[in-house]
Amino acid sequence: MTNYLQLTITALGGLALFVYGMGLMSDGLKETAGEKLKAALGYMTRNRIFAILAGTAVTALIQSSSATSVMTVGFVNAGLISLRQAIGVIFGTNIGTTVTGQIVSLKLNDLALPAVTLGVLGLMVAKRTVTRGVWRTILGFGLLFFGMTFMSHELKVLAQEPRFVAFFSRFDCTPGASGFLPPLAVLGAVAVGTLCTMVVQSSSATIGITIALAETGVISLWTAVPIVLGDNIGTTITAALAAIGGNANARRTALAHALFNVFGTILVLLSFGLVFTNADGIAAPAFYHLVDLCTDGNGFAGETPGRHVAMAHTIFNVANVIVQTPFIPLLARLCTRLIGDDRTARVQALEPHLLEAPALALHAARLALGDMTRRAWTIASVALNNCLGRATVDEESVQNAEREIDEMQSRIRDYLVAISQRKLTERQAQALPELVHCVNDAERISDIAVKIYRKTARIQRQGLSEDILAATSDIIARLRVFAHETTHVLRKGGTLKHAPAVTEDTVTRAAKALSRQYSETLANAAGDRPNDTAFLTVLAGIRDVNRHIGNIAERVPALG
Repeated sequence: MTNYLQLTITALGGLALFVYGMGLMSDGLKETAGEKLKAALGYMTRNRIFAILAGTAVTALIQSSSATSVMTVGFVNAGLISLRQAIGVIFGTNIGTTVTGQIVSLKLNDLALPAVTLGVLGLMVAKRTVTRGVWRTILGFGLLFFGMTFMSHELKVLAQEPRFVAFFSRFDCTPGASGFLPPLAVLGAVAVGTLCTMVVQSSSATIGITIALAETGVISLWTAVPIVLGDNIGTTITAALAAIGGNANARRTALAHALFNVFGTILVLLSFGLVFTNADGIAAPAFYHLVDLCTDGNGFAGETPGRHVAMAHTIFNVANVIVQTPFIPLLARLCTRLIGDDRTARVQALEPHLLEAPALALHAARLALGDMTRRAWTIASVALNNCLGRATVDEESVQNAEREIDEMQSRIRDYLVAISQRKLTERQAQALPELVHCVNDAERISDIAVKIYRKTARIQRQGLSEDILAATSDIIARLRVFAHETTHVLRKGGTLKHAPAVTEDTVTRAAKALSRQYSETLANAAGDRPNDTAFLTVLAGIRDVNRHIGNIAERVPALG
């Protein structure tokens, strides 16, 4: 009993090293490939094929389908991609995650300790974030295979324990002479794979365990395949947990992920009814023959079991994507029908789940800044038009809008603080203070707008000449173009048509010239004409708004 318990604890220790190494490798890859993740977002927004390719690439890049699924839910919740695009990404993650299984099935155990050594030495001397990410990836790779070796060694010993073997024999899916698998055992194996992945929250980890069990002879290929099917269902729990509290489309994305894997599993289980006999006289379901055909060694004779398990995982997911891709619009409609629209929930631009990938979180913050700048300029534009008698708006509306800008400033600042607590590259760390300055500039625009609005009554009482009105309108039009171009670049990327300093200087000079003209008009006014300087205050406000927009525009290249 003591020996059995000790072996079990040691095997679990190997599993812990395996899972930790996988997490470390994923973190290192995310640090190394952060900017590539942001680039992949552009592909996600094209069409379903590009979305699938992006999901595959990102998952293969960061070695974590769970992380990609969570980020996808975050994209939808933040309004960055549509439900159909998100479903395409989810399809791609299922292909990308098979890379991990293929890597684990390769017998690279001899590289484990050298990789650990190199990783530790590299982390001791590396300074730059990207470089540290590379060494962290190597260290994670080494720990992953060291844990796999450790776990496999102990499982070989446990395979001699009758009680350990008896547990797995309950789910033995070895077919009879007819080639048909026992249905109850198959369903039991699927349930085991599902539950294990739900607990571990990593299909890659449970695929690794399944490969280890198959390599040590604890389970056969017949049993391993249904467990792999269950692994794919269980991994959907991570996206489901991430969608809790999200908007309707985020929950629909998680549901689509679950339905995709459930429908795929059902189709494969139904295909088990198609039994064929190969040239060696072995009767088995067509799926098993396909796996054996695509893998070196005779899987039915117990050769290269780990490679066969990894290939079964790959074939299942690739075939599943091929079969279900044409039905993405139908799946989207089904999820929309099952989960109704929100009445109160709305798009959450500063999505917490994106913090796992700082490059994407900074992108979300930049989009939020673009929205904040657009709203702040809208308030200023309304206030200016109100002063010129071209709009009618009450003071309470202006103040409420200004308070909303203050709230946006607070939310974006808090989000930037959360980003600053993550592992950032040098470029990302430099972008944070620039974003803070831009947020403050946008907030100041709304403050100035309120001051401009409060001059409305005095200006309208005094009146403005037609030439002053025309000149003011021309300045406001130039400022409007400047503000719109700046917010467009913040939200859509690209560069401004003209250098910000040039545009800012043009507006400033025009406003100063008008101030001098108006001052001369006041100085030459006849005796009792009110010498009211309210309009000069408005012109000063226009220059201030122009300066703050210019500050934001100048910092756009530094925001990444």
